[in-house]
Amino acid sequence: MKLSSTTDGAEGGATAGGGRYGTPAGGNGSAPRSAGRNALPRSAFRAWPEIRARLRAANRWAVFVDFDGTLARLRSRPDDVTVPLGVKRVLQRLARNANIFIAIVSGRRRQNLRDLIGVERVHYFGLHGAERDGEQATVSRESALALESAKRAVRRELGPFPGIWIEDKGLAFSVHHRDAHAAESQSAGAALVTLLAPWKDALHVLDGSRVWEILPKEIPGKHAAVGRVLGGLPAGTSVVYAGDDGTDEPAFAMLPDQITIRVGYTRNTRTGAQFCLPSPAYVLRFLTRLERELR
Repeated sequence: MKLSSTTDGAEGGATAGGGRYGTPAGGNGSAPRSAGRNALPRSAFRAWPEIRARLRAANRWAVFVDFDGTLARLRSRPDDVTVPLGVKRVLQRLARNANIFIAIVSGRRRQNLRDLIGVERVHYFGLHGAERDGEQATVSRESALALESAKRAVRRELGPFPGIWIEDKGLAFSVHHRDAHAAESQSAGAALVTLLAPWKDALHVLDGSRVWEILPKEIPGKHAAVGRVLGGLPAGTSVVYAGDDGTDEPAFAMLPDQITIRVGYTRNTRTGAQFCLPSPAYVLRFLTRLERELR
């Protein structure tokens, strides 16, 4: 069953900025129809001559990279994820380049990202951009109360579902269904829609890779944090953004003329990204080539 989400445009009626409240999608991280491009994304390696030319045309660059499913392989539990040494090394080299702004943009807590990666001079954006560089988003009392009430209701009603578990992130919470069978995942998604209805004016849902992220509307998503950063960078900065699921699609839509990469792309994936890569291992290869090009 396909349900809509705040990353859904034509289907859910929401905007990339977290407009009308939507419902969680089926969990495959598919992109919104409204954000999709007419052309299929091309392999970032096959299109490297074009990418290289676009990079060389600039003298400053901003690189935004998602974490789970992009820099690191997806696991059943977030605590099981590890970061390959090669990833840390290429991030270190990118961060040393004074002309590169490098940021990890994730649904994880910012401190968790820092603990996992541990590379200085990298900017860490947690909770879909709500936590960054020592700053944390503030939410209204109404949203905070709605979030706490929703957490209790979802934990009580969805906790017993096989393969479903809830992760409390403070200003947000996640409903993971990676380990659930399709029938349980579909049932849990339908139940989540009903459970969240009383707080539809305060909360919204982002559809990740086999996870539903429930946040206050004051936290629109990764694209909002990226937009704020780009507003403070010099004009003409070339942007690279790589991500693997529906929470990255609004950023792709916001950057139509930049280098956007959907990781884990298949023919069944709808995406607004220009380019694609099959897995985190290829992201490491791409970042390595990128770093050499920008020296």
